[in-house]
Amino acid sequence: MEVIEAEFNDGILRPVRRLALRPGERVGIVVVRRPDPLRWDLARLSKVIPDEDTLTEAGLAEWETTLSHEDRS
Repeated sequence: MEVIEAEFNDGILRPVRRLALRPGERVGIVVVRRPDPLRWDLARLSKVIPDEDTLTEAGLAEWETTLSHEDRS
């Protein structure tokens, strides 16, 4: 198992460096998005969840749902 940095463009996920794989070899991929400061802006967060206590009680599920909806739009 190895962590590989990759870039996604035009529907294609490309590793940023060459991989030691045989042609046609199949691999499993787990995609973890890098944090985007524009998506995690506290001003935006405060509009979705009005105060810190509510955020603590609600967890981040509502915020995650909002971001996921924006990503699909």
